Formats: sequence, structure tokens, C-alpha cells
Amino acid sequence: MNYPAGKPTFSIKTLGCKVNQYESQAIRESLVQNGFVEKEPNQIADFYIINSCTVTHKADKDTRGLIRHFHTLNPSGKIIVAGCYAELDSDRKTLAQMPGVTHLVKNNEKKYIAKILNSETLHASRFTLHETITSFKERNRAFIKIQDGCNHKCSYCKVSLVRGPSQSRCAEEILKEVKLLLEKGFKELVLTGVCLGAWGRDFKKKENLAGITDKISKIEGNFRIRLSSVEPMYVSDEIIEIVKDNNRVCKHIHVPLQSGDDKILKIMKRAYTARKFTQITAKLKKHIPDIAITMDVLVGFPGEGEKEFHNTVKVIKRIRPSRMHIFSYSRREGTAASKFKQGVDEQAVKERVKLLADLSNDFSMDFARRFIGKKQDAIIESHRDKSTNLLCGYTDKYIRVLTDGPDSLKNQLLPVKIDSTDKEKNIVLAHLDT
Repeated sequence: MNYPAGKPTFSIKTLGCKVNQYESQAIRESLVQNGFVEKEPNQIADFYIINSCTVTHKADKDTRGLIRHFHTLNPSGKIIVAGCYAELDSDRKTLAQMPGVTHLVKNNEKKYIAKILNSETLHASRFTLHETITSFKERNRAFIKIQDGCNHKCSYCKVSLVRGPSQSRCAEEILKEVKLLLEKGFKELVLTGVCLGAWGRDFKKKENLAGITDKISKIEGNFRIRLSSVEPMYVSDEIIEIVKDNNRVCKHIHVPLQSGDDKILKIMKRAYTARKFTQITAKLKKHIPDIAITMDVLVGFPGEGEKEFHNTVKVIKRIRPSRMHIFSYSRREGTAASKFKQGVDEQAVKERVKLLADLSNDFSMDFARRFIGKKQDAIIESHRDKSTNLLCGYTDKYIRVLTDGPDSLKNQLLPVKIDSTDKEKNIVLAHLDT
């Protein structure tokens, strides 16, 4: 290949979780440091990198769709599929047969992408290993990956198969990265991992998520910390205490529910009962009355009848989460649940998803109304709301607010007051309180 000015070009597209988004940034910085030039995903490039997800059937389909898109965009471009969908042999075989795919890169090989692609370029003798990030493209909240892998083999989940066992990143490396990101002006740091709550438990000298959060909070600067998803069994007294008492930690926690029925939870191999989950959330609310609790709910798992779904709805109504991520069950090859025969009618699944989405909207607006007239800090996003052209931002309780103002306010942490909510449009209006 002939590269302009001797520099090969690349484009990167990310699917899936915050961990993948972090790893894409690391790949981006590694390639730039090794002499590559980035192009946008709709532009002609020499290399197209898809950082893939395989948590659902749709995620697999999205990756294949991107492969076809990039190959049509530039038939001579080389397509690299990295990450979870490129892990298992059966998936790799499918991907390798698609036109344009030249490289399949597993999760533990992502940090070597620059080296892999250097062998294809004029810079084959050069390679600098880049294992940290110093910025976050087009984001005003920086994700920091502090943990990878999962030891819990939930029957529906492919993640433990493609990410391996839990591994924690050392505190020194995390703190160094935090300082670099704060120097770049990021005002919110989102701690993330495949099983975030397990951080530190694999060290010889055991540590925990609350401990590393406390260490980060002691670094100088104007910023706040948000915990991403914490499994119920890791919501410890220490976690509750640091969310409650540390002013730098957002009063928000995402705790995956998946189901509110004990029979389904057992088949899912989840390590709690519906009663235990409600006790955990009740404890959070008791100690932190204004906390935002968000959750995941999985609809249509094999064996979920009307009774089981009704039990899930009862638990959700009892907890009243401020937001829900609702997704339908997707059969994943290699998981225990892939062998289950008892499926759920597709129309029933759609109706259940719709019911929960309506509930989620109601609870979200009800939660936001509690803070009308109260001063809160919000991170103003770099993009305006598409439907209103207003600035949008997120408060520490993860309430998405819309407000009027100039572009100069973007990417800042500013005080706002909520004025009103619109349940029909699912929006929260606020004004700047400077």
C-alpha cells in the first residue's frame, strides 16, 4: 500500500460497554503514537478497526453490518475485528469468511494492535507499547477501566467466556492515569470494569472498590467520581459509606437486577434472591435518601411466564429505580442457557419490554421532580440535544437535564436548578444557577 506522507490511516468504531470504549481510546492513542493518522468512520482509511461486543445477538449482527459497510466504503481497506466477538473459535470462523476482514484480535491482544498493523505498513520496524490513556475523544466524562473479566458464570452470559476470570488493575497505575486525565480537564471520572465490584479481591493483599475510590478522591482537582455497574453482592457497607460521605462520589449506583423472580434468578445462576436485592436497595435508600438507583432488567429468559414476570414488576415497583436498562434475552452459544428449550413468545417479550419502558419513564420523571428548585452540579455535554437544540448535561444523580446557554458552557461542571419535567417527552428542563 502507498500511504499519504508515509503515514497509514485508521478508523475505529466501538460497540458495547464502557470497558470497550476505554479500550478503544487506548487503541487510538497507541496507533497515533506509532505514526498512524485517524480518520472518521465515514471516511476512506487504510485500516478499519471494529472493537466488538457479543453480549447479544444484535451486537454480533451490528459487527457484521459494520464489516459490510466498511468493505463497501473502501474495498481495498483492511478490516480488523477486535474484542469479544473475535474470541471464540466458532465466531472467528464466521468473521474470517467475511470480505475485507484481514485480522481478528482477541481482548488480550488489543494493546498490540499498533504492532500488528505496523507489520502491514512502512513503519514495520517501529513499535511503542502504549498501555494507558491520556484523554477521551469526544467525551467530557472519562471512563477508567480498573478491572477486567468475571468469575461469575451467569447462565445467560457470554462475558466470562470471552473476557476470562477477574483481574484487577494495580492502584498505582490507576492513580497515575487519573492524574493525566485530570490534567486534560476532565471533570467526571467513571470507574468501570467487567465486574467492577470485584476490584482488588484477586490481590495477595486484598483491597476493595471503596478503597481505590477513596484514594482517587484524595487527588487534588475539581472533579467527581461515578461508579458504573456494581453487582448486588458487592454493594458492601464500605461502598454505601463512601457514596454517602464522600462529596466527590456521585450519589448514584447502578445495580443489575435482571429478574425479580427467585426461580428465574436461580436458573440464571445469580447469587441473590429478590428479597436480598430489595434489602440491599432499601439499605442504600435508608443511608442515602436522595440516591439514584439504576438497574438492568433482562426480559424473556427461558421459563419466564406471566407469574415470573409479574414478580419482577412487583420488585421494580417496590424499588422505583430512577432509570432502567431493559433488554430482551438473546441466546448465546456456549452458555448454559443456550441449551434450554423453553423459550418465551416474541410478542409477549415485546409487550413486557414496553411495559417496563413505560414504568422506567414514570419513575425517572418522578425521581427528577423530587429535585425541582434544588441546586445540583451538572456536567454539560459536548453535544446539544437533537430534538430541542438545548445544552444537555447529567447531574451527579444521573438526571439528564436540558438548559439554555452558549456553546462556551460545554464540557464544564456547572450548578443548575431543575425547573420542570415533561413525562410525555421524557425531558427535564433546568436553568443555570451561577
